[in-house]
Amino acid sequence: MPHTSSSHAGRLPKGEAVYRCGQSPRAPRTDESLARMSRWAEARFGIFVHWGVSAVPAGWWKGRRVEGLSEWIQFKERIPCREYAALAGEFNPSGFDAGEWVRRVADAGAKYFVYTAKHHDGFAMYRSSVSDFNIADATPFGRDPLAELQEACREQGVMLGLYYSQMIDWADPDAIGPQCNDWDFDRAAGDFHRYWHRKAMPQLEELLTRYGPIGLLWFDMPAGIPAECAQEAFQLVRRLQPRAVVNSRLCDGGPFDYQSMDDNYFNNHLPDRNWETAATTNESWAYVEGADRWKPAAALCESIAYAVSRNGNYLLNVGPDASGRFPQPAVDQLANVGRWLRRAGDGIFAAGSADIPTTYDWGCVTRRGNACYLHVTKADRKAVTLAALSPAPNRAVDKASGESLSLVSHANGSLTVTLASPTDALPQTIELQFKAPPKATALATQVPGEDFRLDVWNASRPTPSIHRWDFSLLEAGTYRVVLLSKESASHLQPMWWGDGLHGRLRTGCTEQLFTLSDDGREPYPILYYWMLIRSEIGHLHAASAGPQFLEIHGLPICDSKWINSAVNMVGVRLERLP
Repeated sequence: MPHTSSSHAGRLPKGEAVYRCGQSPRAPRTDESLARMSRWAEARFGIFVHWGVSAVPAGWWKGRRVEGLSEWIQFKERIPCREYAALAGEFNPSGFDAGEWVRRVADAGAKYFVYTAKHHDGFAMYRSSVSDFNIADATPFGRDPLAELQEACREQGVMLGLYYSQMIDWADPDAIGPQCNDWDFDRAAGDFHRYWHRKAMPQLEELLTRYGPIGLLWFDMPAGIPAECAQEAFQLVRRLQPRAVVNSRLCDGGPFDYQSMDDNYFNNHLPDRNWETAATTNESWAYVEGADRWKPAAALCESIAYAVSRNGNYLLNVGPDASGRFPQPAVDQLANVGRWLRRAGDGIFAAGSADIPTTYDWGCVTRRGNACYLHVTKADRKAVTLAALSPAPNRAVDKASGESLSLVSHANGSLTVTLASPTDALPQTIELQFKAPPKATALATQVPGEDFRLDVWNASRPTPSIHRWDFSLLEAGTYRVVLLSKESASHLQPMWWGDGLHGRLRTGCTEQLFTLSDDGREPYPILYYWMLIRSEIGHLHAASAGPQFLEIHGLPICDSKWINSAVNMVGVRLERLP
């Protein structure tokens, strides 16, 4: 994946981190590491909370709504530390109930829970002996919510994870680096190593020794941290919590257990194992008074299924308010996700990719053991057809009703499942049962009567400037070739940077020049805030059914939402013309 740089990248908003393919060495794969990873990897779905003093202004400052991520309000408004610290005196979350929080997490089907122990404002959301700028000592609340959450997680069997902002701390004059507090403090007088050993490392040691077993450490904003500091933190986790996993945002170039992808986004090229996308329930991580644009529960369910279909985890964030309660829209979202997971869970927990070399517009497919699970996201579908699987399934079951469904195997090897009537607006999940673990053909094969999708991540790369797909058509004819790409940039202001880019389409003996244009937009529920852009780039003429190939030459293609000199291509769709 191309890296971002100042010469060709879009502006990175406050609060965003960038996934760079191959940016850090994964921790060695040993029996110990496999045991460490297994619980987290099989969980597939977790809940994140961003909660702290920023819930008091709640995205508003001096009577004005501050656009963007509310947990960055101190930085965006350059609020002096003394003024920001006064907000702690107003922070009294008397409605906080650890048992209720964790019950909501567990009822949503989440297997792990990540709590913000310290965000960029430097305020510890637990009782810290290192700094009195913490919820137990600096607020009227006077309690340690982390201790209460740790007990609730233990009682309900939910893995506890901790978020810690290791690089950014606006309350500390020595926490110098990118996006530091330069309105209160003189950067030239700061010493990051002094901050690291005076505050960050001692607080990490508190967190790793006072709250029982910790399942994971979620670090953030790695840019600028000295490598030796990151290594020291990683070794501390290994020594004090050897069963805890560590995400990839501790340090660019440092070790990690799993890869954190772009926030609120699915990269096209994903690691083959152990990755996670963290996403919000609305437009901010922390609480915003009057927030709207809450994601529909159906889109959240689809995102979970998609992540699992590509061997990943999904971490869904909630921003509790200053009273310590989850906002009602988030409560409703979690309840609906939990309702869906109670029927779809067999195809989510400990499940993974079905290794099918194409994507279906009706949804996605996961596999667990001797079963495949069809997660059907198009409510108007009466039946779905997929390419051949071997062995053939012996039964199809609707997971909502338990009803056996009609299965029809076609002479071309494809399989059609007739769907039951939907019971609600959430994705349907169909279990296909096999006598042995099912396998798909290695060659992407068309399903008759359906548009045919060729994904960018399944393309071969004969040279860096060529994307090539080899596939099989079951129907001869002329096909419109539509390049699918997604909007990029911030979810608050999505952009499409493909307009006017040039490339060449090669199919068989023909070659066609094309220029990208916005020829239509489609909803993309797994991203929600970003649309899918269709660009018609030419035609494929298949005189007969059978093996075909398609190549795209010379088109600048990226896999980042921040690169503005290339198109964020998802794949191509072949649409058969009459």
